[in-house]
Amino acid sequence: MRLVHVFLTVLAMAIIGTGCSETNEREKSQNAEAEQTSKEEKTEETTTVSKRDLPEELQDIPLPTSAGKYAGDKYDEEKVEAELDKIPQDASEKEIQKKLLALLGENYHPYIDFFESFDTAVNAGGNEPGGVKAPKLPEEKKVNIMILVDASGSMAGRVDGGVKMDLAKQAVKDFAGKMPEGANVSLTVYGHQGSNHQKDKAKSCKSIEEVYPLDTYDEGKFNQALGQFQATGWTPLAGAMKKAKQQLEGESKAENIVYVVSDGIETCGGDPVQAAKNLHTSNINAVVNIIGFDIDEGQKALEAAAKAGGGEYSSVDSKVDLEEHFEDEYDRLWDEWEEWGNKNWDKAQNIGDKKWDEVNEIGDKMWDLAQEEGDRIWDAATYLYSEKDLDHAKEVRSAFFKRQKALRSYAFNTQKELRSEVFSNQRKTQSDVFDKQREEQRKTLDH
Repeated sequence: MRLVHVFLTVLAMAIIGTGCSETNEREKSQNAEAEQTSKEEKTEETTTVSKRDLPEELQDIPLPTSAGKYAGDKYDEEKVEAELDKIPQDASEKEIQKKLLALLGENYHPYIDFFESFDTAVNAGGNEPGGVKAPKLPEEKKVNIMILVDASGSMAGRVDGGVKMDLAKQAVKDFAGKMPEGANVSLTVYGHQGSNHQKDKAKSCKSIEEVYPLDTYDEGKFNQALGQFQATGWTPLAGAMKKAKQQLEGESKAENIVYVVSDGIETCGGDPVQAAKNLHTSNINAVVNIIGFDIDEGQKALEAAAKAGGGEYSSVDSKVDLEEHFEDEYDRLWDEWEEWGNKNWDKAQNIGDKKWDEVNEIGDKMWDLAQEEGDRIWDAATYLYSEKDLDHAKEVRSAFFKRQKALRSYAFNTQKELRSEVFSNQRKTQSDVFDKQREEQRKTLDH
């Protein structure tokens, strides 16, 4: 009996031990399942639907912020079905939807963000040609144009077509009227006091006066300034350039251009070449252009001054020459505006085409993605309905079909709207470019 008792005790201990072992295994299995469930829940949490900044037509559909476990290229039908088999029979419609999104849902936010932030503007028309002998007017850059007119006694002389001073004034008047829109203009006269006799030399050489202060062009005031002086004295050309440099101090960020109209060399002891060089090489970086009127022996000196000033020298000997000089400039300006118009028309076309293609590409990709995702979720919901006879499977399938339709409609309609805006803006810009070109070309004919 004692042996039986011992045997029974040992047997009981063995049974208890086996039971404990089975219990431990069951607990381990339950813990593993719980851990897996936790991981899946966390995965589903990463695809929490977000309605932040969504367009109105997508507010009522679930949109994960990250792609599902088997979305896109990771799709595997067998693995998906294995995951679907884990869904409990009594799962709610919401739970089934959440599971399908976690498995197969795509991330549409990059496409939506692209559409909602897309800039349909088509901008062209920069780098416009400037006025006669003026450089191109940079966008948002200040331009100062200083005109220096020689009023020495020799300018009272006649050439073929009239008095040099009268012709010079008319040329300057036309010239100033053709400056780039928004440019500042200044008119300075030199040698206009005293006379060209020796006794008045000191007075005349000091007579350098800005009769039209640097400002935007006003035709009435500018013409009034031209009427304030006549040809009478000596030629303080270097002094006039020095004064121009003083007037431009503090204008280092602007584009500064100096134009000189003169019929002779320096007669007041100054150094025009050095003065022009100082204008050009200083921080104001001015460009000095010189029009030599009826010049003989002084031409080389004026050419040297223009070269030192980083500009150009032009020589005219009569009214016809002066008119032809500016006629050539008007022709050049017409051609520059023609080139500008063609270039910026094409630029607007290219920008519009590029933006059109971008919208097309993203719209097509979103449409295709919604189609692919919708088909896969439809198949998954059908599997739950036909193979597992899962409650709510048909309702889920219907809901996802509506979702697919909403996504495709959004992609199609937004693509269409943005393309229309791009095309409209492109045509508007091209029309503005054409109008600006014709407006500026007409100005060259109105001189």
